[in-house]
Amino acid sequence: MIRPTSGARQYRIIIRGECGRLLVSLIDNVRVEPAQGGDTCVVALVRDDPEFWGLLEQLRDLALHVVSLQELGHGNGQADADGQADAATSGRRSAHRGG
Repeated sequence: MIRPTSGARQYRIIIRGECGRLLVSLIDNVRVEPAQGGDTCVVALVRDDPEFWGLLEQLRDLALHVVSLQELGHGNGQADADGQADAATSGRRSAHRGG
């Protein structure tokens, strides 16, 4: 289960093949779901850069092939179905200015 913490970042990682059970049993703070074409989608919440690189090292050590990696936003924001973080929490501002 993913537990948000202040300043944490959320990532979507697509891994070639079906490896959800393996990942859930070995890695904390991940949500695993099937992806298109029999791949595995991992949504991970990491607190800082060392934890991010540690996660990638774990995937490498398991000889898993990362197909794609996408930052969804900060853990205190909500990601929608397309993986886009809430603009208010991701630091983006609207181009429209009232006036």
